[in-house]
Amino acid sequence: MEADLLTQLLVEFRYLILAPAALLLGPTVSLIAGVLLKLEVISLVPTAIALAVGELGGDVLWYWLGKKYGESFIGRYGRYVGITEHAVQRVKILFAEHHDIILFTSKLTAGFGLAIPVLFTAGLSRVPFGRYMMLNVAGQFLWTMGLLSIGYFLGHIYLEVGSVLEKMALFGLAAIVLASIIGFGRYLRRTTEQ
Repeated sequence: MEADLLTQLLVEFRYLILAPAALLLGPTVSLIAGVLLKLEVISLVPTAIALAVGELGGDVLWYWLGKKYGESFIGRYGRYVGITEHAVQRVKILFAEHHDIILFTSKLTAGFGLAIPVLFTAGLSRVPFGRYMMLNVAGQFLWTMGLLSIGYFLGHIYLEVGSVLEKMALFGLAAIVLASIIGFGRYLRRTTEQ
């Protein structure tokens, strides 16, 4: 495939590409989309819709997996990852009492690295699907707009920075911040699992 044809396909189907990219890569795609908004490569409304559809598609997938295979997974593999039946029952009780705040907060914070277990547990705990989606859609709207805003601001900084060295330093700083956020999420996940 020639580069011109690939470029033309990317430009023509950019919004259709954003949804599966958001499903697979999550918040990173939203940040990049914010930069592209600043560069006026894409438009706000179709971008926000595509990003939300992609990320909400992942939420539905994890809920369904938890609902369909959660019990058998825990029964078969739980002991290998430190999950006991007693712990599952405690989590189900906690989820039954507080699933609204857990789901909404998890969506707004991307779960601090715990988003997938929270979504899986929602299915395992049989949170009503309509309620689950309502909370995720509300949280997704705020999450997507926040990430697009951050990306837009970073795009503004990128345009303002003049030299190549300054741009490299800016990208290095962004990589350090992203690595720190991921590391903090993993740290939180490890401390909550103990």
